Amino acid sequence: MRGLAVKNGKTSFVNMDLEFEGPRAFIIWDSVTLGSYLLKARLEIDPKLLLKDTGREWDYLYRGQLVLPRPEHN
Repeated sequence: MRGLAVKNGKTSFVNMDLEFEGPRAFIIWDSVTLGSYLLKARLEIDPKLLLKDTGREWDYLYRGQLVLPRPEHN
C-alpha cells in the first residue's frame, strides 16, 4: 500500500505492507522475529478508503488519514 505522509511540514510517500482479515484491513507498522514467532504491530484502517492501483510497485493507495504512533509517546 502507498500513502502520503506529512512530517515536519514536508510531504512524502510511504509504502507499507497491507493485510486483510475478512472485511477488515490492516497496515503493518513494524514486525520482529522472536524465535520461531513473527510479531507484528498492525494498525486497522478503513478498507473503504483503499483505492485499487495496479501496474506499479504497490497494489493500493490509501485515501484516508493515518495517525501513526511515535516512539517517544510510547
